[in-house]
Amino acid sequence: MGIYFIGYTIIGLIVAFILFSVLVKKRIIFGETPAVQKIFAHPLLHYSLRRMGSAMISLVLAIIVTFLLIRAAQPPDATCRTLFYDPKLPQELYNLRCESWKQEMGFSGSIIDQLLSFFYNVLPFPKTLCHTGMDTVNNLIEVTDCRNFIFNFGTIYNIKGVPQGTYVLDYIGPRMIVSFKIGIWAVVLQLALGYPFGMLMAKYQNGIFDKIGKTYIISIDAIPGVAYYYIWMALLCGVFGLPRTYDSNNFLSWLPLILTTGFTGMAGIGLWVRRYMVDEFNSDYVKFARSKGLSEGRILSVHILRNAVVPLVRTFPSAVIGALFGSYYLENIYSINGIGGAVMTAINQKESSLLIGIIMISAILSIVSYLLGDIVTALVDPRISFSK
Repeated sequence: MGIYFIGYTIIGLIVAFILFSVLVKKRIIFGETPAVQKIFAHPLLHYSLRRMGSAMISLVLAIIVTFLLIRAAQPPDATCRTLFYDPKLPQELYNLRCESWKQEMGFSGSIIDQLLSFFYNVLPFPKTLCHTGMDTVNNLIEVTDCRNFIFNFGTIYNIKGVPQGTYVLDYIGPRMIVSFKIGIWAVVLQLALGYPFGMLMAKYQNGIFDKIGKTYIISIDAIPGVAYYYIWMALLCGVFGLPRTYDSNNFLSWLPLILTTGFTGMAGIGLWVRRYMVDEFNSDYVKFARSKGLSEGRILSVHILRNAVVPLVRTFPSAVIGALFGSYYLENIYSINGIGGAVMTAINQKESSLLIGIIMISAILSIVSYLLGDIVTALVDPRISFSK
């Protein structure tokens, strides 16, 4: 019961905080208390609350669309036949097993009941999930495992090599950790390389470095992604001798994926940094700084860069969160058991629970990343105003 108490307490505190902030903002309570007004009526706070409200609407629409698509692609009765039908199995046992599976997966009752059950399962409410197994000897259905969850994406039944009844979160979790460990290094690398790359291209606009940089960026866009990845694999593994197969205990085996992702991502960052900085070069404040006698290096690093990076700051949260999902092609090339391969496994094996779990986690994290991006942009850009 601990998870229920903690979970619903947190939900209640969040609701109370939002309600309190709205009442303070409208001056219904603490209208004449400057300290409370300064905190709970702050424009950035209420901007964030409005963005969270619109994010919740997006999440609800994503849940409904996901539910309808999964139901259309994999009707429960058809999935039951795929999973459990056996000519040697008595019809009564088949019906019992199928009905038990439907109840466990939330596919019993009317379509409205199923949709409401789906909402309850995938939204962050505390819940207990029990996997049921079939005792074919005694013709009984017995509970084999019960767990407490915040998100319930069900269990896996149809993936070769994975025990039936494996919880989706148990399957996804370790793979997301693997993808994130490598992905976060790649994000750091592409940021560390991309910004100096774009700055140098802008500083030496139309010079040799700029032309080489633009050629590199165009080549990445022109070469198909898979072919580009194999070119990097041949260079890093064939020429420099880095390990071809991923080993979690050998950091050198991480480098091919990190370097491939980093050198690819730096091109996009460099392109946009160059574009924004070139736009800023002819701004009035830059001309004024030059007239005051400031050096070009100081103008570039202190004035131009600070304004040019503002549009890119909002991409930081999405880049970090995106590292959780890895890349199917790269993970397949380097034999990495990450989350990227789990997407194709779910599709190929028609494993609806796993697909639902990946889609919903992706939707939630995407909404969170956009929200954080907006908030970060508002914090770093003094030109943004929240007043009417």
